[in-house]
Amino acid sequence: MSNSILQSASLHNRGDRHPGFARLVAFELRKLVDTRSSRAIFAVLAVIAVALVVGLAVVGIRLGHPVTFLSLAGSIGLFTALAMPLIGILGMTSDVAHRTTLVYYPLLRGRAGLFWAKVLAAAILALALQLFVYLLSAVVAAALGGLGTPGPFDGAGQEFSTGLATCLLSTMFGVALAAAIRRTALAITVVILLSLVGNGLILTLLPDASGYLSTITAPAALLGGPDAPSALEVATSLTLWYVIPLGIGWWIAEKGEA
Repeated sequence: MSNSILQSASLHNRGDRHPGFARLVAFELRKLVDTRSSRAIFAVLAVIAVALVVGLAVVGIRLGHPVTFLSLAGSIGLFTALAMPLIGILGMTSDVAHRTTLVYYPLLRGRAGLFWAKVLAAAILALALQLFVYLLSAVVAAALGGLGTPGPFDGAGQEFSTGLATCLLSTMFGVALAAAIRRTALAITVVILLSLVGNGLILTLLPDASGYLSTITAPAALLGGPDAPSALEVATSLTLWYVIPLGIGWWIAEKGEA
């Protein structure tokens, strides 16, 4: 009997040492940047960002256009649309790809914490990359801003807030689809096809319903203007491409075996 009591106490003590949510987020962040492949991917993304910003500045100077923070940071929408979902996909599918999910579940109180830690870790890393792009744009604009008429940082505040919101939306798009698809290569393929081909087909074949079905309705709403999508279109698009696949992924994480 004494042995069984000791074993129960030992199991109880081990159960009290479950990692907290902050530690899970830190763990997921480390997994995102702690492998050679992930570091190579983020290095490539950083190089692409540098090339885009510098290239835009060079083209602007040759065309005689003012080089400003707005012209640099506001002209890399395609980079944000493709790079940020990639970060979300990598963060959400790493355990599934390596079949290590079952290794972590016994160490946790529940599966929900690990799932949402992946979501938050992907968002943090994507924001860090976006801030790097903004810092680079600010440095180039400050160095070359005197070549144009407008101030180098005119409109920077609006671009900063809109860009960060767009970054989060793009990241969550990748997170949601990866949560439901659960395969890295397939999720990346689906995101690229939807971003580069799917939206164009929807606009061509279903122009009246494109606001409801397009994956970029919510980012387009952030830009405002007379052609901005309606609240109903934004809500429908978010439900279709964000809420439903994320809910499916959460259900799989809670009920699945891997």
